[in-house]
Amino acid sequence: MASSSEIFSDGFLNSQKAKAHQVFLTALGLLCLCAVATYLSFSYFKDSEASLAHSQQVRADVGDLDAVLNNAARARLAYLISGEDADLAQYQDAASRIIEPIHHLRELTKDNPVQVENCSQLDSVTTARLEAWRASVEARRAGKPVDLSRLIRQNMEFSSRSALITAAIRSEESRLLGHRTSVAHRRFLLASLVVISSFLVALFLLYLHFRLLTAELRATEKAETAASEAYTREAALHHEADRFRLFIEAVNDYAIFTLDSDGRVTSWNRGAERLKGYDASEIIGKHFSCFYPEDAIRNREPQRHLDAATREGRYDYEGWRVRKDGTRFWANVVLTAIRDDQNRLVGFAKITRDFTERMRSQEALQAANAKLAVSEKSLRDLSLHLLSTQDEERRRIGRELHDSLGQYLAVLKMNLDSLEASLGPHQANGAGQDLKQCIRLAEDSLKEVRTISYLLYPPMLEEMGLKSAIPWYLDGFSKRSGIATNFEVETGFGRLATDVELAFFRVLQESLTNVHRHSGSSTASVRLSLANGAVVLQVQDKGNGIPTKLMEESGQDWLGSLGVGLRGMSERMRQLGGRLEVASTATGTTVIASVPNARAIAI
Repeated sequence: MASSSEIFSDGFLNSQKAKAHQVFLTALGLLCLCAVATYLSFSYFKDSEASLAHSQQVRADVGDLDAVLNNAARARLAYLISGEDADLAQYQDAASRIIEPIHHLRELTKDNPVQVENCSQLDSVTTARLEAWRASVEARRAGKPVDLSRLIRQNMEFSSRSALITAAIRSEESRLLGHRTSVAHRRFLLASLVVISSFLVALFLLYLHFRLLTAELRATEKAETAASEAYTREAALHHEADRFRLFIEAVNDYAIFTLDSDGRVTSWNRGAERLKGYDASEIIGKHFSCFYPEDAIRNREPQRHLDAATREGRYDYEGWRVRKDGTRFWANVVLTAIRDDQNRLVGFAKITRDFTERMRSQEALQAANAKLAVSEKSLRDLSLHLLSTQDEERRRIGRELHDSLGQYLAVLKMNLDSLEASLGPHQANGAGQDLKQCIRLAEDSLKEVRTISYLLYPPMLEEMGLKSAIPWYLDGFSKRSGIATNFEVETGFGRLATDVELAFFRVLQESLTNVHRHSGSSTASVRLSLANGAVVLQVQDKGNGIPTKLMEESGQDWLGSLGVGLRGMSERMRQLGGRLEVASTATGTTVIASVPNARAIAI
């Protein structure tokens, strides 16, 4: 029949289990709420991105229209001056492409009455402008005299009217974008509040669940300890010394013996004889402090161990012990207090194991880890030196290209321009055409040399900072690769430390190079922000992603599997106290580089 204490213990354990189960289910519900809020915040981000893309497209179409109108105006003026058929064909081609951006603008803004009115005005002005151009061209083709000054004034009037209308279109789009961004921001803040609050409450509930489980385990452990003590007391009361002696003497791998309440040996098994070197007749009746080294005896360790076992019921410890012949061994000891039914201390049971080999193995492992740490530090120092050397070499080569070869090409172009000017009316012959081609080649070469030198070490990075250098780099990257890019930066983002800006710029270069070479993505987005006490650079594409098998096989040392470039980026971040993270799925890859504010913000 179960005792009242056992019934109370079972009821307490069941109550603890029920509470832990209820708390765990509540935490799961809050985490699900957190997931829903996270999904909503991402949808708000997507809506904001769509609004931004719409406004950018409207602005791009307005810019395209301005460019086509300017091209047509220049071609018309050239024809009115020269009368050449080539200029007329160029004008007609440009004029034929004017309708397309206007039509596209109407389609993009048809849901906005203000923009519809602006587009109607722009269409009217453009139609009138085309009609005036057509009349002047027809007059020139008929051989009639043309008043160029009047036509230029007329064109400037049309241009001013078109500029006012296009400015109104851009202003309206900016207003709409600001409103939509504000709405998306408020929604995002609300979703973020829900995510953070539910996540924190869930963490607290999980912590409470952990405490409840810990309490349950402690209660179970206390119950087991009580059962063990009850067994020991029962053995002492029923004088089962013979059976206990047979049990402990059968054990050869452990030293098992008992002590009286003062710490003198009262029993001795074969394992104790083998481990410590004493016969039972030699050791029984002696104080167990003879197993301790002299310094431990002077520090009163034997008595402190007895006191701890008396106070806590059981005391585990490890330390050096001495055999009969004076040799030492590393011992693992369990000392248990034995009490009678009145809870009076009657003695101690002690189990000792020889852990010398394990201790030496641990020391050897620690020594090996220390050597490995030294080697790793040397490798990281070498890596830092190589990265610094690489940056210095890039800076030197970039400056030499800009200051030497760039200057030579600039002088060459100036000489070619002078030569072209000296030809005068003979420019139309074959030599003049060849000279123009040489000038264009010189211009292209000069641009290419400047681009290469700036990519090696962009002076804009030192002069204007990372926030200004990134848009310049993205513009050139999009032109070279055909990959559309967008850049987001938090308002008020200032200068960073020079080495941090350089490291972030190199991470951006390497990430976009990987996007161009491997991802197959047609777009890439870059974001520069401050988050959780760190400066964060994020580069994201929508390409093929890194193969899952490669990510799984790499494990913790993924940098070793994914290439030297990523290893270099990670090392740059590590040297700055930051970190590099790569998240990849079948729908794209995200590279996140972060450096703590205390290290990154320029002083």
